[in-house]
Amino acid sequence: MLYCSNSNCSNPFNPDDNKFCIKCGQTLTPLFRNRLRVIGLFGEDGFSRTYERDADRIDEPCVIKQFVPQVQGTAALEKATELFKQEAKRLYDLGEHPQIPRLIAYFEQDKWLYLVQELIERHKNV
Repeated sequence: MLYCSNSNCSNPFNPDDNKFCIKCGQTLTPLFRNRLRVIGLFGEDGFSRTYERDADRIDEPCVIKQFVPQVQGTAALEKATELFKQEAKRLYDLGEHPQIPRLIAYFEQDKWLYLVQELIERHKNV
């Protein structure tokens, strides 16, 4: 499946052979940063969507967090963007911690901001 990065697209997953999103018509990007492929949606909140991605390293599952602000006005958007960038910086500064996902990458593509983090599996107590 190919993923449409348009945050307003109501059905962002498309067949592999499509060049354009079947729902919104945006050009599809097969790989983010030429190596990351979205394979499923984990969740979303007021500022971001989090996607599972194919790991290109053995035994290192990762997630992609796309900055998708739901704010109105230039000042609010600028503040939300700054907070997202600060989150990336804090994750970078924290480095390795067993309870905090390690930052693998931070980048901009197609006018959207992204974080790539390790996936920390949560185990249920039985």
